[in-house]
Amino acid sequence: MKDLKEIRVDIDEIDRQIVDLYERRMDLTAQVADFKISTGKAVFDPEREAAKLDAAAKLAHSDFTSHGARELFEHIMSMSRKKQYQLLTEHGKFAPTGFTEIKELDFSHAAAAYTANSEEAARRYFPKECGLLLCGDWREACEALKGEAVNYLFLPVQDPASGYVSANYNLAAEYGFYILEEYHTSPAPEDRYLLIARDRLALSGANKITICFEAPDACGSLYHCMSHLTYNNLNMNRIESIVISRDPLDYRFFMDISGNLNDSPIKNAVLGLSQEAKNFRILGNYR
Repeated sequence: MKDLKEIRVDIDEIDRQIVDLYERRMDLTAQVADFKISTGKAVFDPEREAAKLDAAAKLAHSDFTSHGARELFEHIMSMSRKKQYQLLTEHGKFAPTGFTEIKELDFSHAAAAYTANSEEAARRYFPKECGLLLCGDWREACEALKGEAVNYLFLPVQDPASGYVSANYNLAAEYGFYILEEYHTSPAPEDRYLLIARDRLALSGANKITICFEAPDACGSLYHCMSHLTYNNLNMNRIESIVISRDPLDYRFFMDISGNLNDSPIKNAVLGLSQEAKNFRILGNYR
């Protein structure tokens, strides 16, 4: 039997070879990205990746190493895609977000809908010349904005009954609205409010992004989506989910991320998520 130190020397040598092969593979990935930049071919090809994973698993000689090989190559191909997204972004091939940057909000000739639990904060936030419409609940307020009876919504971030924030974020996603600003009357979570509009606008200096996407109840589905944030060193401040389908069981996830849509790491992550996550949306870039 080999001494532990000798075994570790052999492991270190194999690790050096693995790193060398990994870097060679990433060099080839850059060539693949160049081809896709010139042809417009999509980075993510799920059918090819599934075939590659099956082939890698079959190269192993036991059930344990077969499963491990599949997981290893799943990560390698994920890193390859992220490298390609990064190179595409550097060549100006990032996913357009459609947001228009504005310097300030215009409340002249404007009206806003609010609910009873946000009345006091709404009257403090909006100038006196802005008309205010009291609504019975969040959905009634959303219908008022949808029907253009008002220009804005002013809703609490947190559901007073449950303590969750996913309910009103989900309404924004459902109606296709966008968050313009977050307003605080105190540091307490229950004293945070959202200004919401129909238009895809972002205030200058925005430093917070809310995204949403859907993922099936399958092993690794959420991890692979979140890996785009990890790879680009992005800070996630919050994550919540809501069930949108029970047969099959599917979830809609909401995440708050620090950053601005003009930041390169954000562009990289948005490009990856827009190609790989189901029904990916940016609900707002605000402050």
